[in-house]
Amino acid sequence: MAMTDETHLSEMLTRYVAGDCTPQEVRELSAQLEHDAEACDLLAEILTQGVAAREYAQIHSEAVRKTGRMWPPWLGWLSWRPLSAAAAALVLGLFCVSVAWAYVAPSLAKAITLLQEGFESGPAPLVVGVPTEAGRWSGDYSEIVGEQQGIQPADGGKMLRFLRGDSEGKSIPLSHSSDVFHLVDLRPIRSEFADGGAVVQLTALFNAVSFPADESFSATLTIFALDGSVVTDGTVKVDNVLSTESLAFSRSSKVLMDRDPATWQKVRNELRLPSDTDYLMIRLGMSNDTKLPDKRRDSFVGHFADKVQLVIARRPEISAP
Repeated sequence: MAMTDETHLSEMLTRYVAGDCTPQEVRELSAQLEHDAEACDLLAEILTQGVAAREYAQIHSEAVRKTGRMWPPWLGWLSWRPLSAAAAALVLGLFCVSVAWAYVAPSLAKAITLLQEGFESGPAPLVVGVPTEAGRWSGDYSEIVGEQQGIQPADGGKMLRFLRGDSEGKSIPLSHSSDVFHLVDLRPIRSEFADGGAVVQLTALFNAVSFPADESFSATLTIFALDGSVVTDGTVKVDNVLSTESLAFSRSSKVLMDRDPATWQKVRNELRLPSDTDYLMIRLGMSNDTKLPDKRRDSFVGHFADKVQLVIARRPEISAP
């Protein structure tokens, strides 16, 4: 690419980020990127360098939270432009995604955030059981709330509140756990962990109002690695299929709730990904472990979760002695 052409492209990209490009200029830019690898390189460089680190982190986290997918940094930025620019960003993403991934996630050398959820915005969780669509919370009855019963959100002004041990159209009076799920699409980065060298780590904070000494509650996190067919044919909606049909799964140790509303308790879980993983299903679970006879255990209105984070990174396997 000649220097004058590179200068012209740089100027056009700068004006595009500012929202000043004409529709004709956007079309010309898209056409050039379709066949010009050097232009794609310049695009990735300019757009990633042109966004302040803190501003990009906020944009990227919100994009991941809403979609359940990781986005290249320049695509995350463009998707926040006006509607016409968002459409153009999709075109740019199709042409330059390989370049962007080489830039942002070279063999997962560093931990990359797949999901960061503080429940500050977005739609309320669905209450129809296990989700079959990435990017939306669903499960047993729950809601997003602000301060409740003396409990402040761990961060920000919102948190997830568990309500019951059943979901819409499925009454389970004997249930003693309330579960909320989120489906994450890993197909865009599947090539990055095809050798089985990647590990995902899930963390979340849990809290509960003070409860009687003869009652007991615990929180758990579960990660399921799923083949795409299990998700797309609706199989995940069948009871117990997550554990029986998953490629691999991991459940954290139970963390007993401490009866102190002033403290948020951290739960952590990890899973090494099978190379053919298409999706991750994560589960936030609150269990009523009370052993009192004749006492229903399916109500969880005083129990909460916040600050959910799912990250992926490359980690060597333990060498056998």
